[in-house]
Amino acid sequence: MDSKEVYFNKLRKKNLRITDSRKAMIDVLENNHLTFKEIQNALAKRGFTNVSTIYNNLDFLIEQKIVVELYINDTKYYDLAIDNPMHNADSHIHVVLKDTNKINEINNTDVFEYIKNTPELKDLHVDYIRITIGARKKKTY
Repeated sequence: MDSKEVYFNKLRKKNLRITDSRKAMIDVLENNHLTFKEIQNALAKRGFTNVSTIYNNLDFLIEQKIVVELYINDTKYYDLAIDNPMHNADSHIHVVLKDTNKINEINNTDVFEYIKNTPELKDLHVDYIRITIGARKKKTY
């Protein structure tokens, strides 16, 4: 099944509308971490220019846990949340490459399980894990 279909099915199960602008937003965000302005520019190229609609759809998709907000270096990014234990609306690990400002993800359930099983957390229910790692390319000599 196409990854976008997972999101559409999630909306269908709740009898929520899948509008063309929502489809376009999901398409634009697929495999990308974008700021609002970048989303707005990408959607404008597809004919969706109403800023209110973009904000409303982002809020709607965040509420449905289809999109998540990330704050990296005082900038808000948006990302699709995939319904699996490695990467969802609540648990994320991002690596920010400071050389390029590119954002990559670590999708490894072992990391989440390791953190959840640390002695400091043994008596707590962990709701989410959000980690941002800042890194630079190693210099080769």
